[in-house]
Amino acid sequence: MIGVVVSLFAVSLLLALIATSMIHKQLMKNNISHFLNNHKGNTLFKINRFFTSLGREHQVELKNKLIDAGIYNAQLAKYYLPLKFSILFAVLLFIVFSGSEFENKILFGTLTLISILLIPDGVLALRKKHIVAKTSRQLPYMLDMMAVCIQTGMTIESSLSYLSNELDDFDKDLCYHIRKTSDGAKVQSLEKALFDLSERLPTHEIRSFTLTLIQNLQYGTSISNVLSDLAEDMRKMHVLGMEEKIGKLSAKMSVPLILLIMFPIVILILAPGMMQMSLDVAG
Repeated sequence: MIGVVVSLFAVSLLLALIATSMIHKQLMKNNISHFLNNHKGNTLFKINRFFTSLGREHQVELKNKLIDAGIYNAQLAKYYLPLKFSILFAVLLFIVFSGSEFENKILFGTLTLISILLIPDGVLALRKKHIVAKTSRQLPYMLDMMAVCIQTGMTIESSLSYLSNELDDFDKDLCYHIRKTSDGAKVQSLEKALFDLSERLPTHEIRSFTLTLIQNLQYGTSISNVLSDLAEDMRKMHVLGMEEKIGKLSAKMSVPLILLIMFPIVILILAPGMMQMSLDVAG
C-alpha cells in the first residue's frame, strides 16, 4: 500500500514538473512575442529598419569597400548610403530655402551633389591605396616573425594563427588580413585563403609571399630560409624604390625652380635698366 502511494506521488510530481515546464516555456514565448511586437511598433525601430533597407543590395560591396579602407565595423555599411543621402537631402533643402539667387542655388546645389556623392568614395579609395602600401612596407617584419615561428616547429597554419593575434599591436591592418587568412584556411583550403589575400592586397610583395607559401604546400620545399630571403629582398626593393623617388625629385623641383626663382631674378636684373630707359625717354 505504501509503495503504491509513493508511486502515485512520484508520478504526480513528475506530471507537475512537466506541466510547470510547459507553462513556463509558453509564458516565455508569449513574453518574447509581445516584446517583439512592441519593438516592431516602435518608431525608432521603424526608422532604423527603413534606413538600413536602403541600398541593401549594395551592402556587401560597401562592406568590402569599408574593409579595404581600414574600417572593420561591418555595421557601418548599413548606414553608409542612408547617411550620405540624408546629408545630401538636408543640404539641398537648406540651399533651396536660402535667400540666394537662383543661379547661385543651381551652382551650390551642383557642387553639393558632386561633393557628397564623390568625395566619400574618393576618400575610401585613397585610404585603400594607403593601407595597401603600408601593409606592403610592414610585410617583411611579418615574414621574419613567421620564419622564426616555422623554425620552432610550427606549421604554416599555426604560425598564421599565432601571428594573427600577436600583430595587433604592431599593425592592425596587417593583423586583420592575416587573421582573415587564418580563419579562411580553417574553413577552406590554405591555398584558397592565400589566393584571397593576394586579391585583397594586389601588390608585388603580397603576391610573392602567397606564391612562396603555395609553392611550399604543393612541393614541400623548405620555407623558413626562403621567407627570410624574401623579407630581405623586399627591404632591398623598398630601398631601391626610395632611391628612385629621390632621383626623380630633382627633375620635379626644376619646374618650381624656374617659375619661382629664375623669373624673379630675371625681373630684378632687367627692372633697373628698363626703369632708367623709361626715365630717359620721358626726359
